[in-house]
Amino acid sequence: MNNLIVKYHNVDIEKIAYLLKKEIEIVDNIQNNILNMPALNITYNDDLLNQAIINANDFSKNKNHFMIFGTGGSNLGSKALINILQGREKNRISFYDNIDPIGFKYSIERVDLKKTGCIIISKSGETPETLSQFASLIQFFDQENQLEFFLKNCLIITENKASSLREISNQYKCTILDHEVNIGGRFSVFSNVGMIPAIIAGIDVKKIHNGIKDILIKVKEGSFNEHLKLAKFFTSNINTNQIKNSVLMTYSDALFYFGKWYMQLWAESIGKDGKGITPIHAVGTTDQHSQLQLYLGGPKDKFFSFITTNHSKLGLKIHEKTLKSHKNSSYLAGKFMGDLMQAEQQATMDTFSQNGLAFREINLPKIDEFSLGQLMTLSMLETVATCYFLGVNPFDQPAVEQGKILTKKYLS
Repeated sequence: MNNLIVKYHNVDIEKIAYLLKKEIEIVDNIQNNILNMPALNITYNDDLLNQAIINANDFSKNKNHFMIFGTGGSNLGSKALINILQGREKNRISFYDNIDPIGFKYSIERVDLKKTGCIIISKSGETPETLSQFASLIQFFDQENQLEFFLKNCLIITENKASSLREISNQYKCTILDHEVNIGGRFSVFSNVGMIPAIIAGIDVKKIHNGIKDILIKVKEGSFNEHLKLAKFFTSNINTNQIKNSVLMTYSDALFYFGKWYMQLWAESIGKDGKGITPIHAVGTTDQHSQLQLYLGGPKDKFFSFITTNHSKLGLKIHEKTLKSHKNSSYLAGKFMGDLMQAEQQATMDTFSQNGLAFREINLPKIDEFSLGQLMTLSMLETVATCYFLGVNPFDQPAVEQGKILTKKYLS
């Protein structure tokens, strides 16, 4: 079984190890807390996963397209999972996480309801964006004389408590599944919120759970502490105001939405009480042509995480005859596109190393369900561990409430 490999560069790992040993009681307490997280412990409940598989298979019968309505953690996790697929299966799922009025209307007007399933997700059942989407769909399909068919093809995931979404869903006799009460939206990817869309798309969710458990078992055994290394590195540098930004650079299109998911996970969990490090997602090689100048020539206030994989000999071959006779581009002749990706990936890291920039490489030998399960687990562990070292609550987001209150006021 391939495992992710983490390597640090221009970071004093021995100092980090010393600091962790010095605070052994705090570290042990953090370990106990993160290993008891409901968001991760849920993966030990095989009955829940098997039920999610049954629910997903039942719901997907006689349907060939699915629309997911939700915002933030209600869809970023499943987006990250499904994005590792290539081709038609990935395209069976459409995500609607925004309320841009023109774009939303344009998309809905082109829906063929006959073989389309709609999944509406909101933990609280009061998310205004999701409620507006659902109620707009009811309005639209009612006008089209298709409301009964639309509601029959709806699956609702929300907490088992009184809420607008649950009451509306009961009123219209929609199928409802319970959102786990003790798991917040941004941590919900391993629950039915992430698993059901992933199963429908064709993801092997049992392999995802195997990747999760692989990391958790190693943490319990004491053979894996990468999350603690990063957390201690960040917190020791926050106190001296040296690191202000955390740049995640993913070298695969399959990890694009993992980057978006990670930004929410990190930002909403850590940004409290005037503390935090700003997450930035960069895509290799695309953002080498937009952000790299700043990273190399700008202020040295960033830490970088490169997510790499092996691209050698992959993809289309570059026509040898076309480029061989051209002095400036002959080095590309006869190579595969993956060879160029591999070279640029390595060249960028070597450049960072030679310029003294602090970074780590997280290498995934292969991007698949198992490795993504590992990567997302590491991400959760290091985020929560950093929060505990900083003394902030990883699981709330109080600062965004003001905007919600004002929005409600402006529409009332």
